[in-house]
Amino acid sequence: MSLIEVQTSEIVKKQIGYKWRAYTGVFTSLVVIQLLGLLFSLNGSGSMGSGRTGYDVNITYYTADIVVGFTIFWGFLTAFLLTTKAYREDDFAFVTNRKTSTLSTIVFLFMICVIGALTALLSGFALKLIAYFILPGEEMLLTQGVGNVSAWLLGMFATIIIVFMFSSLGYLAGMIVQLNKMLVIVMPVVVVGLMILLSRVGFQIQVYFFEFFFEENNAWLFTLKTLSATTIFYALSVLVSNRLEVKQ
Repeated sequence: MSLIEVQTSEIVKKQIGYKWRAYTGVFTSLVVIQLLGLLFSLNGSGSMGSGRTGYDVNITYYTADIVVGFTIFWGFLTAFLLTTKAYREDDFAFVTNRKTSTLSTIVFLFMICVIGALTALLSGFALKLIAYFILPGEEMLLTQGVGNVSAWLLGMFATIIIVFMFSSLGYLAGMIVQLNKMLVIVMPVVVVGLMILLSRVGFQIQVYFFEFFFEENNAWLFTLKTLSATTIFYALSVLVSNRLEVKQ
């Protein structure tokens, strides 16, 4: 029997370091998916135009909205994949249990979500540069810089917690699927079926979900909603994980 007491924090720290070095593929997929987002953004995220005799004015807006959307999907998919058996068994190269494994995964997901959100927002500046060089010479591109730094930082924080929230949803979905492989087919069918049935009675759950989170004007309330949902999703993931451990 070892007389050395193993601390949970040290185990979690080692696992995070291991995942940071071993799971480099998540950053490759991030680059690929954000490049795809940039490609789809070249048509602009919005436009307007007007014209009179002798001239026409067309205005196209280039923002990182599409790239952020792709990054949210990346966060969901990455968290989902980290729940697969191959990834979960990697943790047992250390003295570990389900608790430390889950904690290290959550911290790792938060770290990569921060990186994903940062690069997604910065891609807006890259998009403007690309648009500047591919636009015909007779057209003029007007760009707007960061402007209000506090507003930009607030947008950065909002993007981080949104991506992290969807990663928690992906992690929960992945854990549920691990209980029974058939759920990877059944769960999407059930979700889509419920959305269709509820929409027929006038309750469009996807619309309410969007309005509940993304149309909240109060920053503090938005943060409370998002972090509360994230906490609930991860807490449910832990419960499912404990059930999975018993099953195994």
